[in-house]
Amino acid sequence: LSAGRRRFQDMSPFDTIARAVYRRPLTVYLLSILVPVALTLALLNFRIELDTGILSFRARDEPYAINYDAVLSAVQWGKGHTQYLHGPPSPPAPANAPPPMPLSERLQSHASYWLTMVYETRPPGGNVLTEERLAYIAEVERKVRAVSGFEDFCHLGVPLASLNDTSCRRWVPSSTRDQHPPACPGMQCVPAMSLMSFEGMIRRWFIELVDAGSGAANSTAGAEAVERELEAVGFDPAQASAMAEALAASGWDTAESYAEMPLTELLALVPSGALTRDFFHIGHEPGWFFDKWYATGESDGSSSGEGVRAVALRSGFEFALPLAGYATNHDRQWEQDRKYRKWAEEFTRMLADGGEIDRGAEKVGLRVLHAGGGISEDEAAALVLGDLLWCTAAFALVTACLFAYSRKLWWTVNAIVGISLSFPVAFFFFRAASASPYVSFLNMLVPFVLIGIGCDDAMLMFDAFRAAIRDDCGDDDGILLPSEDVFAARYAPAARAMLATSLTTAVAFGSNFFSFIPPVRALGMFAALTVCTNYLLVLTLLPAALVIGAKGFKNSFMDAMDECLGLFTRRGYTPRQANESAPPTPAQKATYSQLDTRDTEPSGGEVELQTVRGKTDDDDEADWTEVGVHDDGFFAPSTAEAKDGGDTSIVRVKKEMACSCADLNASIRANTAIATTWLGDFVIHRKWAIIAAGVLCAVVSSAVIADSLVVARTPPPLLREDQNLQRIQHLLFDVFYTENWSNVRVAFGVAGVDRSGADPNDPTQFGDPVWDGPFARFNDDEYTQLAVLAACDAVTAAKETLQLTPSSGSTECVLQAFVRDSGGVDSVDWGPGLPSALARWSRDLGRNWRENLGWAGEEGSSELKFITADYFVDLHPVSSTTEEIRRVHDAWEAVVAAARTAMASRLPHGSPVPLVIQACDVWNRMGVEESIGYTARISPAVSAAACSLIMLVATRSWRVTVAAVGTIAIAVLGMLAALVSLGWEFGVVEELCVTLLVGSSIDYCIHLAMAYIEEAPSGAGRDERVKAALAHMAPTLTGAAMSTAASSAMLLACVVEVLVKIGATIVANTAVGFALSLFLFSALMAAFGD
Repeated sequence: LSAGRRRFQDMSPFDTIARAVYRRPLTVYLLSILVPVALTLALLNFRIELDTGILSFRARDEPYAINYDAVLSAVQWGKGHTQYLHGPPSPPAPANAPPPMPLSERLQSHASYWLTMVYETRPPGGNVLTEERLAYIAEVERKVRAVSGFEDFCHLGVPLASLNDTSCRRWVPSSTRDQHPPACPGMQCVPAMSLMSFEGMIRRWFIELVDAGSGAANSTAGAEAVERELEAVGFDPAQASAMAEALAASGWDTAESYAEMPLTELLALVPSGALTRDFFHIGHEPGWFFDKWYATGESDGSSSGEGVRAVALRSGFEFALPLAGYATNHDRQWEQDRKYRKWAEEFTRMLADGGEIDRGAEKVGLRVLHAGGGISEDEAAALVLGDLLWCTAAFALVTACLFAYSRKLWWTVNAIVGISLSFPVAFFFFRAASASPYVSFLNMLVPFVLIGIGCDDAMLMFDAFRAAIRDDCGDDDGILLPSEDVFAARYAPAARAMLATSLTTAVAFGSNFFSFIPPVRALGMFAALTVCTNYLLVLTLLPAALVIGAKGFKNSFMDAMDECLGLFTRRGYTPRQANESAPPTPAQKATYSQLDTRDTEPSGGEVELQTVRGKTDDDDEADWTEVGVHDDGFFAPSTAEAKDGGDTSIVRVKKEMACSCADLNASIRANTAIATTWLGDFVIHRKWAIIAAGVLCAVVSSAVIADSLVVARTPPPLLREDQNLQRIQHLLFDVFYTENWSNVRVAFGVAGVDRSGADPNDPTQFGDPVWDGPFARFNDDEYTQLAVLAACDAVTAAKETLQLTPSSGSTECVLQAFVRDSGGVDSVDWGPGLPSALARWSRDLGRNWRENLGWAGEEGSSELKFITADYFVDLHPVSSTTEEIRRVHDAWEAVVAAARTAMASRLPHGSPVPLVIQACDVWNRMGVEESIGYTARISPAVSAAACSLIMLVATRSWRVTVAAVGTIAIAVLGMLAALVSLGWEFGVVEELCVTLLVGSSIDYCIHLAMAYIEEAPSGAGRDERVKAALAHMAPTLTGAAMSTAASSAMLLACVVEVLVKIGATIVANTAVGFALSLFLFSALMAAFGD
């Protein structure tokens, strides 16, 4: 069997590669560099977009995501096909251009972007409502308005005095729809949605209330009049009574004093909870400006006695399209978007930490935070790319580790070059295989993790080359070249070991393919490709560089030239021999640069050397014609006089180095041998205690996991909590009084979605809608039309169970609103004339429902393909818990089922019932949770099974495989228990960490296992094998663990919280896996190994 195995190894591809590298190192080296460089340059032909959003983090194959994409694809299809009437003459346009927009919409200023600014005290928890701080907030808003170009991008509207003119607030009146200019003159920039902007309106409102009270016959009648005014704007009776009494106590003849009273005192007159009503008709309740405790009157738990107190304020700006020179807000939208983002950089620079506004805010004890459409995405992308700079530090640390391990600059440089080239090469194949230009920020993780893994492989190749030198030359300190056979004999085992570890790591990453979340799946594929690419470069580029370094550049170049000449002259190629008259000796493999002094003399002196004849160059210039060799391997040019010595010449050579690293090398080797010997003895003598401790660790870890592991109820934070974007998200979700407006869309006529042409990584692509056949009868069948109306009535009847946003307004669908405006069901002409009537109504009275009708062409005269209804629920896609989302989703599913029943009851018996589906982006959170559970069950199992199979094939020993699997299981259980103990909940990040744990834990076991099988002499016992394996691999594993931990530790400095958590997991798992491999795995092999 051993002979057969050796013959198989001799015929293996690794032997072929080794001999090719040895014979043609310069050719292999250049190809290993030029091909990756060419592929890297080819990447410039691909469009690449960094995706930092959360929209792509959804399980696309779950029913929630399928329904969501179906409805959104229908809405997109409707925008591209519906042709609105009363449009201008169509200019020449491509066939695939969207239909022309009506002139009325072309004349609008469509709010397309927003900027929210939040002001909190520094440090948090103070009172924003001081005169100095309010004055600075007003100054900040003035500076934003003063930015050059503000008038070009601001949202145009009617003057503030005409704000309640509803005909001019959103749409141009229908009677002047086709006039130019529109009938709303004096359009100007809408003021910021800010407490400062509406201060005058607040004061006028108080004066009007007091005037209403003072006009009554007496104080009691005045209070009653004020109560009626307040109840008319939404105050409940108790609130209205309390405020009327407060105003009456101040006197009805003091109206003018309210124009001078401090704003904080005015607001203190408003009863608790009343600020949650939009009694100013500004689109937001006054409480929108304040934190929720101030807005609602509830206590925030502080004991401050400051009186009127708010811990934070916010304001908002709206920016609009179309810009000058564009027909509509959709005309070349990407160009308009680019121009807006470029302009927005002007005020974001002022608002950035350390900027002009931040420095001024610090002086008054404020912190100004900001977020906005477009700018937040750009800032997040900049932060993510900024974290990539830490990759440079990781490379520096790994370079230091490699240099300390190899003590040779040439080796270190080429190892780093190989690792560096593996990333763009892998990304080229990853990008070429994907039609999507979108790359998730999660892929940033790959360089940090794979730098350490590539360093491990490089160290293993260093060891193989040194071992070959020792086998052939008896020493490894000089840059010597082993013979071809010895080089191939050491190359093949190293290549097999690296193949096993590379496969296990690639499988661990690749197991994320089972995830339903596209960014996680893409990360697994990219990482697996990078591991494979790095393995190929370690097999080619690095050993070729080692051979070149030993041969010398000049000789390698001359060999390459000889080969090229032989090919062109058809004479073939024969490698040069060092000395054809005698077999090669160690001396013939030395060069002047390899001068070493390892004799016992500490400084200077002379040593006697035996002289042998070395090789001369073609030009007869004796580079190393006389080379001395000493018994201890000392090499130097023979420059001294000869002495009579019989058949051999003895020369006395003066040492040219006063000190050398040789003594240090010898000391390191000696200490390493002592340490590995001690480690082997310790493991062998205490193997049962180590095994018992491992079993106890597994039991305790399993108990902790079973008791404390919970699935994450909210998505993980993207950034560190002190970052601007993360802090403002916390304040907006958890501190401010805010109603959530998550849109639930109920759709008729949509049966599903065809995603075959959609980019799974592009959050704006959903696919092509699949239409519902029975709904097509809506265009001419009275029963189908009434059935859809019945379904809408069923939704309205159940509105109390649907957690609708309180201030979202009407809960009607488009058909209900049409029936209401038409005077009732009996006043509607049901049947074939209904679609055209709907179209006419939607152009006038029903403009707010116009986009809920999806026409195949011109509205009213083409087929109505679908109808949607928009409802708004008080759920936030990030801060709402999964339990809340599931409860509301189940209520909507029950309502949809009731709607189907209602439709069936209005149709003739046996008639097909049109489909009705509901979708909301918040439901996708449940799909993510279900995907996490599925992947957590499948991926680790697949990874563990594949790693076990690889281990069995690599070692051909079931005992070794069982020991390795047991060690990995204890490592993973211990790490999970540690994470759970730290309070981590099981989410997308933790799912990713688990798949990494399996692959990264087994690498050390594989190296030790293969050393256990191969390094000990034939017939050795378990103890001898364990000692030999530790002596051979413990130093390499130590260097590998240090490099992996060092590179992954750079993730701890990132601002992206996801990368920080993964980095902490990898660093901890590296330490745990390294320790368990050296102690527990070795103990298991000492007890149960072959």
